[in-house]
Amino acid sequence: MCNVKSYLYMFFVVSLFFSNLGRGAPFESCPSKAFLMQQQVAQLYGVNLVTGDYSLLSSDLGTNDKINAIGFNFHDNYLYGWGYEWGTIVRIGNDYQAEPLPIDSNPGINFFVGDIALHENAYYFYKKGSSYGLYKVSLDEQSGDYLNAIKIIDGSSLNMTIYDFAFHPSNQYLYTVDKNGQLFQIDSSNGSKTSLGNVGQSGTFGAVYFDVDGKFYISRNNDGHVFIIDPQKTNPTAEFFAYGPSATQNDGARCAVAPVIDESVPATTDFGDAPDSFGTTLYSNGARHGNSNNYLGNSISYEHTAKVYPAVDQDDGLVFLTPLIAGLDSLLQVQATGSGYLSIWGDWNRDGVFATNEKLLSDKYMSDATETFLVQSPFDALNGFTWLRARFSSTQGIVSSGGVSDGEVEDYRILVTNPNNSQIQDTPFYIAFEDRWPEKGDYDMNDVVIAQNSSILLTENFEVKQIEFTGELKALGAAYHSGFAIQLDNVSPNNVDPALVRFEINGVLQEVSPIEEDTEYLVIKISEDLESHIVLTQACEYYKTEHNCTNSSQMTFSVTVPFISPIAINAFPEAPYNPFIFAQPHMYHGDSFYHPGRSLEIHLKNKMPTSKADLTMFGVADDRSNVNTNATYQTASGLPWALAINPGSSQEWKHPKERVDLLQAYPGFSDFVETNGGTSSSWFSEINSVTSKTYNF
Repeated sequence: MCNVKSYLYMFFVVSLFFSNLGRGAPFESCPSKAFLMQQQVAQLYGVNLVTGDYSLLSSDLGTNDKINAIGFNFHDNYLYGWGYEWGTIVRIGNDYQAEPLPIDSNPGINFFVGDIALHENAYYFYKKGSSYGLYKVSLDEQSGDYLNAIKIIDGSSLNMTIYDFAFHPSNQYLYTVDKNGQLFQIDSSNGSKTSLGNVGQSGTFGAVYFDVDGKFYISRNNDGHVFIIDPQKTNPTAEFFAYGPSATQNDGARCAVAPVIDESVPATTDFGDAPDSFGTTLYSNGARHGNSNNYLGNSISYEHTAKVYPAVDQDDGLVFLTPLIAGLDSLLQVQATGSGYLSIWGDWNRDGVFATNEKLLSDKYMSDATETFLVQSPFDALNGFTWLRARFSSTQGIVSSGGVSDGEVEDYRILVTNPNNSQIQDTPFYIAFEDRWPEKGDYDMNDVVIAQNSSILLTENFEVKQIEFTGELKALGAAYHSGFAIQLDNVSPNNVDPALVRFEINGVLQEVSPIEEDTEYLVIKISEDLESHIVLTQACEYYKTEHNCTNSSQMTFSVTVPFISPIAINAFPEAPYNPFIFAQPHMYHGDSFYHPGRSLEIHLKNKMPTSKADLTMFGVADDRSNVNTNATYQTASGLPWALAINPGSSQEWKHPKERVDLLQAYPGFSDFVETNGGTSSSWFSEINSVTSKTYNF
């Protein structure tokens, strides 16, 4: 004879059977957006973790109570949680209706911490207290334990004040952060926990998630701030990631094998485009904004990944009406579409970071307007090009990086002038090399062509305290692999702190120091192999030396070298200094030496090699150098293997086409060499060239 309890249970099962006939289908795929459950009567939201933007998916989940402890099931593409109305697990499909599932050995109390494993098709849920603990329920309909609650460990042995946990995508561990900011790893097989350290943030983290790369995201209830943690680090810390939605009740779930950006759907995120040291790409937790109707200028572009300088967007929100001069007021015109708060940062000390104290404007409210602001650059702002970032959003108090749900970020490369510093801009040069030394080769002098600029910063006593080089690879017609470097003759490398040197390739801050070690004089190594920076397109064998050969790639560089002790200007070498190319180690570099490596250097005529050069290479083949008299890198007739050409600041020097002898492209060069520069001093000008034999950009 059935008792009342058994009868009610049978009625519940029969009711569920008929209701299951019309249950919702699973979600079509593993979504990149996260799920967020909120409110006393459950409402489900979709959250873009990249920007914090969120939208209501359903305000009616078929319940009059809360749903908590949710997790996304990678194995069947359903969302599961704990339904307070029924006191059991619920399943939610693409119709957003909660379907209660009765479980055996139900603990008889509601839960608000839960997630679904990836290593097995099982739902895990937790509540502290000796009568409760960590449980798992199989969701595999073929399993003998299907919908049977199994206690793994009781809640006094695993005693934690937590509000959500999530499974790592590639191991069986659960991760959580308690209210004090302590990060824990929980072994789901036995419930043992390991403290991984304090992440530096505290609060109620009611929604936590993983992405496919194993990055852990925690969302704080009271302010909605989302933080990112790498739990594999020795000392994991919580870095601010995005401004998300706040609520008194939060619970999150996400498909942990999905990337946070879904490139199969149209882009809805706006990124900046400054060098990545400023926080631009998602990898660097760069500035980014969600799809919205408020932005700077007349339009906004969206992308899946950030473009990084020199690949920039055409930003149109800011116009610099007057130059930016350190310590003086400047006029800045800003156009805003829609409403929001404008903040602007400038990298005034040129260290590649927008610091908190480098803010130019803070939370200026604008609404469908064009306004002119009077701004003042800091008195100690450094001379030269730097970067400025403007962010416009309906959210106040945002910082220079991280995600926000609306608005736009615009980055600008700007020039700052500081009249309090004395800066000397050197003459720009084209540095051209023939890489067949010590053989004359085809003498087309286009194997490496670099446009090189430099400037020095002086103290009040006219001592050099800093030098900056900028440049661009203009041509690479080399048959061999060559590196490029600049030696500052008679300048000691011990007068430079490599940690203070700023080095960029294509606007990207380089982690490797350009200061070469173990040299007698200071050597600034720009590239170990110039060819590694170039991507050839079409049917081109070389870079910008062949007819009708255009290439979209480019290689630019900048390096700023401050000196520990300023150097008297009369003791400092003169521009163009001592640029040179060198052979790539373990690569063929002609029959004379085969694999000479770093020891083969090619310098300007009468310039000295570095202390790493092999001096026994002089005098071989066509070379007639005399090191004792400083007559280096020249043939018997005085022809050089490298040139430094100053065509004037408004002109470009057009190098010879591939395999065209320099003497054929510029006939006057022969007279210039024979007279030691006494005649044909403008041999390199376009008017003195045979234009059919030079390369036109």
